[in-house]
Amino acid sequence: MKMMGIAGLALVLAAAPASAAITVQNFLTRADALKAQGPMALMAPDFPVLKGEAQAATAQLKAERDARKAAGKPPIACPPEGQSIGIMQMLDGLAALSPAEKRLPLKDGYAKVLAKTYPCH
Repeated sequence: MKMMGIAGLALVLAAAPASAAITVQNFLTRADALKAQGPMALMAPDFPVLKGEAQAATAQLKAERDARKAAGKPPIACPPEGQSIGIMQMLDGLAALSPAEKRLPLKDGYAKVLAKTYPCH
């Protein structure tokens, strides 16, 4: 019964929208803490939460991409067909942002990483 409560809580936290404005810096700090745990990070309560934040930011950017396309606006980034950014590349890109950019919401910081990684020509 207790495990069901913990699992339910993890599900609710993982479903929390990235628009709850987790900043890039907060995301990186929490991700670094998980990395320090090594393989045990996969069982840490924060793992599904951060995974959910990353997935939500990705979904928001895809929706924004579709809306920009429908409105006839240029895309933010132009990744080659079928190519995506890996989690380590995402984390490295976020870590390379300026201190001011690290105060942005995760979605906006991730958009900057994508634009730098896959610029439109």
